Amino acid sequence: MLLRLTWLLLQKDLRIALRSREVFGFMLLFALLCVVVFAFGFLREGEAAAAQVPGALWVTLLFSGTVGLLRLFTAEDEGGTLQLAQRTLAGPHPLLLSKALMQLLFSGVTTLLILPIVLVFFDAALAQPGVVLAALALGLLGQAMLGALVAALLVHVRLREVLLPLVLYPLLAPLLIAGVRATVLAQAHAPAEALNGWLGLMLAYDALVLAVAPWLHARVVEV
Repeated sequence: MLLRLTWLLLQKDLRIALRSREVFGFMLLFALLCVVVFAFGFLREGEAAAAQVPGALWVTLLFSGTVGLLRLFTAEDEGGTLQLAQRTLAGPHPLLLSKALMQLLFSGVTTLLILPIVLVFFDAALAQPGVVLAALALGLLGQAMLGALVAALLVHVRLREVLLPLVLYPLLAPLLIAGVRATVLAQAHAPAEALNGWLGLMLAYDALVLAVAPWLHARVVEV
């Protein structure tokens, strides 16, 4: 029941997003703008600083992902169906999971499109692609789940566009720091022992978020 309802809600969200195209378009446009600003900001004597790739990449993905989170529950909120979607036979979990999956999908596609552009602008190459992609996957997973939770908790709050990043960014700080460090070490050809520590931290953080977020969302909805 949980998986079926999650899939049906995700299909509905994807159809709406594909018709409007505004959410993914805004995310991609904002990400491109960030890359251009960072690339020219880090220019040194006409040469891009390849060492700045990890920071620029992760901050770009963090900011662009926030654009998608701001519109995550808009359809249900404006249509007046939010409470109905939260009171399914499987509880409120399908709605939260479907929103997190949609955010993960859009963020993943944005990452696949932005990563080669970042490498071109900064004249860099991935030293250990597998490690970097694993770190990005763990980072996007945590951001999607935690971001969906925060967006759900703030859906009826005034000035939620301002409050969402203020609440979300401190919570994502451990994941962001670990992701940047793993990418930096991968680019520096660091040994596996050093990389595994940061990747392990990201995996543990994601596991905690995946366990706590649905429970916390359900508790808030029941109140």
